[in-house]
Amino acid sequence: MALISCDMRFGRTDEQKRKLAAGLLKVIGEATGETHHDIFLVIREGRGVNFVEHGEHLPEYVEGAADDKALISRLK
Repeated sequence: MALISCDMRFGRTDEQKRKLAAGLLKVIGEATGETHHDIFLVIREGRGVNFVEHGEHLPEYVEGAADDKALISRLK
């Protein structure tokens, strides 16, 4: 049985998490040959301050407000 752990900041909708889970189950199944019945997926959410990238705590997630390239360059 595959165990998948996904950590992300609070802010995504239940529908976004369902789509993420479906996509992960699909690609893991394709890569391993396991069915979705044999894959255990956990999605954990936390505040931005609990995530550190390039030594900097991330801001809270706001849908549509983040420009990933600008965020990454700011963190470097």
